[in-house]
Amino acid sequence: MPDRSRESLLDFGQAYRKAADYCVVQDRCISEIRLKLKFWNIDNSFTDDIIKKLMDEGFLDEKRFAVNYSGGKFRIKGWGKLKIAEGLRARSIPSSHIQEALATIDSAEYFLFLQSLLAKKIKQLGSKTPANLQKAIFFAASRGFEPGLITSVTMKTHHFT
Repeated sequence: MPDRSRESLLDFGQAYRKAADYCVVQDRCISEIRLKLKFWNIDNSFTDDIIKKLMDEGFLDEKRFAVNYSGGKFRIKGWGKLKIAEGLRARSIPSSHIQEALATIDSAEYFLFLQSLLAKKIKQLGSKTPANLQKAIFFAASRGFEPGLITSVTMKTHHFT
């Protein structure tokens, strides 16, 4: 008896509607759709056509996805641009879209957020010592902020006399 658990029970139209509904909930990228179609056991011969139709009808737009992903990860999760770019690369987003998306993050807001992040971490560590400043710097780097920007912020705001 053949294994029916791996066979798709959906035709092209049903699979497309299911994928479109999935895209309506939040922006998706092509790699996420490919994974979801595979998870749903959709016939591989439908995949490229479903993706093309989703793009043609505006349900799927990688540039829009990259911009929304960048803004969300910065504003909600407090990620820096390096970590955001890494997340987008992991989703096979084209580098041109990544650069455009990162450029939409307001530079002044980004700088102020990093300044605040470092100040909070130093306060959490208890005192403003060189060792705690170094721990705060490592923390900011782990959140994906650029080393040069971290240095710039710490030089401007954390003087030791």
